[in-house]
Amino acid sequence: MTIRTSQDRAKESNVELIKQASNELRGKIIEELSNGLPNFSGESEQLLKFHGIYNQDNRDVRADRKRVGLDVEHICMIRLAIPGGRLSPEQYLAADELAEAFGNRTLRVTTRQGIQFHFVTKQNIKSLIRKVNEVLLSSYGGCGDVVRNVTACPSPAPEVEALELGELADQISERYKPASSAYYEIWLDGERIAGSHSVGSAGPNEPLYGASYLPRKFKIGLATTLDNCIDVLSCDLALVIDEQDPKLIHVFVGGGLGRSHSDDTTKPLLAKPFTSVPRQDLFEIIDAIISIQRDHGNRADRSHARFKYLVEEWGTDRLRKEAERRTGLVLHKLDHIKFPNSCDHLGWIEQSEDHLAYGIKVPSGRIADTVGGAYRTAIRELVTKFNLSVRFTAKEDVILTHIPEIARNEILAILNSFGIKLAEEYTGISRSAFACPALPTCGLALTESERFLPTFLESFNQLLDDLSLSHLDIEIRMTGCPNGCARPYLGEIGIVGRSKRSYDIYLCADRAGNRLGEIYATDVATEGLVDALEPIVLLYSAHAYDGEEFGDFCYRWGIDNLKPFAPQPRRRNIAVAQGV
Repeated sequence: MTIRTSQDRAKESNVELIKQASNELRGKIIEELSNGLPNFSGESEQLLKFHGIYNQDNRDVRADRKRVGLDVEHICMIRLAIPGGRLSPEQYLAADELAEAFGNRTLRVTTRQGIQFHFVTKQNIKSLIRKVNEVLLSSYGGCGDVVRNVTACPSPAPEVEALELGELADQISERYKPASSAYYEIWLDGERIAGSHSVGSAGPNEPLYGASYLPRKFKIGLATTLDNCIDVLSCDLALVIDEQDPKLIHVFVGGGLGRSHSDDTTKPLLAKPFTSVPRQDLFEIIDAIISIQRDHGNRADRSHARFKYLVEEWGTDRLRKEAERRTGLVLHKLDHIKFPNSCDHLGWIEQSEDHLAYGIKVPSGRIADTVGGAYRTAIRELVTKFNLSVRFTAKEDVILTHIPEIARNEILAILNSFGIKLAEEYTGISRSAFACPALPTCGLALTESERFLPTFLESFNQLLDDLSLSHLDIEIRMTGCPNGCARPYLGEIGIVGRSKRSYDIYLCADRAGNRLGEIYATDVATEGLVDALEPIVLLYSAHAYDGEEFGDFCYRWGIDNLKPFAPQPRRRNIAVAQGV
């Protein structure tokens, strides 16, 4: 481990200092839980992220409360880290009950296959986390500067199950949880739940992370050469199992989609080909890569602290040599691999000779009972009646597994009875679209996303109907800020919040996650989004090759040839640029 000098520490960000002084993620969280205040201090807010907790406020009522002299409505978001998005029937039903008891009666599936509970109050956090751990789930490492939830293709198809992605995701998750026992001490009063992950087993120190943990979050994903449904190249470390040789794993490094509107040196990047290793050497490679980021990642500027910037600075050749030095392995250069597909895993999937799985489209991952369908009640009833396991996709949808073949028609009947739209009933536009939560809970959101997406889709579908183009299948992803939680830079149309009432539009990405989108239009008013896209849709309809997907068409046409059709940025931004 590289020892940082006093000069190095003087350059470190305030978050780095908080981590170093945290007593291995304990800080003053225990004292603040019982201080009678509705919120935590700023230092505790940073440490709580490692425990899977974000301090937030209800932004819908922020202005009204301020107007009458009230403090913000303090709330918390609790995120469960669920490797590969796989839950037993008991675990899913426990999460459903907790949403009713302590949240806002909804479960939010994340784009990294976890669950978020929203609107949890400070006094209920400990009860929720205890009950989560009783069913062998955890929020530890759901956020924070550590290895986050490990994503993996959730397909229950036999050819994918044979590759054992779920098992490998569990192993990676277990290995890279923080070693500190702070989580158990704070939330479970020191109790160890039998069968849970081995937090604290490594002793009093963090043998891999060290006192400062990582410079920023670190994401690991598992895909196969068959299917890139999780957008694996958006991860810091992308692991791809070769279907032709399942014992061989292709390693890509340096992905990450976050950026800032105000800093052009920040940018989304896809992971670069690095090497291929036998499965038995995989953990040595992961250890080495994480330790390199630990020792050399940027700790002074958090906006440039992700691993992708270190990979950009060093290049893969230097990184490979350093990994060889740390492991003693000989690492050969990996050629680029192009993914052929990104399956949504919706509808019926043959799981075994007498069992099926069914993928349910959940609008932007919000499992709730609404006028559009009683999703939460329907899924709970199906899981309970048929003892079904649950898997979450990285596109925020739900797969019910181990359905008896004889129950096929009954499953559909129950879904229909609760107003759930079946996968085959969706148009291409609505079937593939998803969004991040954004307002009112996310503190980083600049504008709406999840709540605005249905309105946008309705208008966009109306445009297609008017143009007799309703048959078009175009993937749309929306976020309320440029951090990219819904991976908009990998959507055929990526819509990214820029201000309270405007968005940027990205085009030219491909459906299989091989290529990033490029900026088409900036600062487009909310009401002008559909109009901004109309000329591109018309071009696609008139000039696309047979079978050519929208993103591939835009890429072939070229972003410079598309930009003349884009609306001009609003005059407000022109005035700002001129210093008015």
